[in-house]
Amino acid sequence: MALRPREKDTTAAAADGDAAPVAALKGRPCGGLARVLARAFREGKPEILVLGPLCGESVVYLAGRGARVHVEDFEPPPPVPVRRPGEPPPEVAPVRLDQPDALFHLVLAWEAADFVPPDRLAEVGGEFRRILRDGGGLFLFSHGRPEAEDERLSRYVLLADDLISREMIGRDRRQRYVHPTRDLERALKGFAIQGIQLQRTQMREITALKSETG
Repeated sequence: MALRPREKDTTAAAADGDAAPVAALKGRPCGGLARVLARAFREGKPEILVLGPLCGESVVYLAGRGARVHVEDFEPPPPVPVRRPGEPPPEVAPVRLDQPDALFHLVLAWEAADFVPPDRLAEVGGEFRRILRDGGGLFLFSHGRPEAEDERLSRYVLLADDLISREMIGRDRRQRYVHPTRDLERALKGFAIQGIQLQRTQMREITALKSETG
């Protein structure tokens, strides 16, 4: 799928890892997010899952718009252990989000996929399908720059339906991977990709809808 350049990300991270006051944040436009939110709010009081580090401001914003907001601090699965010749297949705990089947109108996954090993990416995509209703929306970001052995986590502050601010938070670090666009599309089997837009920072903005089953 063709990638189109987006405007430069002007979001500033707090230098000491603490969140900046909302009034001081400088956001950037995010048209894909606005579109999936508009679709979700057609339901009146949509069920929305927000993955990643808790951002109270975003929860308050969505709840103020009438959404029922759920938050899960996503824990990426480890890579599948290497199988040595003659050894049985390693036992690997399945990826599982702590959410019921087919509940959500929208999942805001933010950068969750970037911290998932390539050999577990399809499992995470399957979990997104499991918890979304037919026609439900998925919104996520994915870096295109070289992978990092460790990177601080970030959170997203919703300033408006089409305006967000990205903050680096805390001091905890995790392995971040770079997934080719084709691998992300394969992992989202069962979704209709609505758009993939490439920003000048090499961040990809991905929107998708769960295809109807049956």
